[in-house]
Amino acid sequence: MQDVTTYWTWKTTMKTPTITPASGASTDESSERQEKLLGELTGLLRDDPYWGICILLWRLLTRKRGYYGCKQSPLENALGVAEDGITPWKYQVARIGEKCRRLRGSLRTIDIRETLMDIAGHAVVAVACLDHEVEHESQDSSVASGSP
Repeated sequence: MQDVTTYWTWKTTMKTPTITPASGASTDESSERQEKLLGELTGLLRDDPYWGICILLWRLLTRKRGYYGCKQSPLENALGVAEDGITPWKYQVARIGEKCRRLRGSLRTIDIRETLMDIAGHAVVAVACLDHEVEHESQDSSVASGSP
């Protein structure tokens, strides 16, 4: 097995936002392996106050992706608003605004931490949508110019 630090560096420099199962591994086996690696990484980074929150955020986004049935791409649902003429990253910003308004309201009726995690999640999805948009614009312009 690869050294955890090497594995993390390799995975975080990949262009794809998903971790695909190892050849022949089921999705469950892949998820178990991811959880094991996250546990090892947590041990290495236990003094970093942001690490645990980032792991929880990743789990939240992964769980919500499952709720929305995103089978082809993690961004499948988020990018789907483009079919209605809405820029996907701007839609996420609107959702962040909605969550911020919720925080300014009656705080007794909401879970502040959960709402802040939702805001962080929408920000991550907005950045991923923006990156997707920029990547596709550059591909479109290279096709139009005849570049490979």
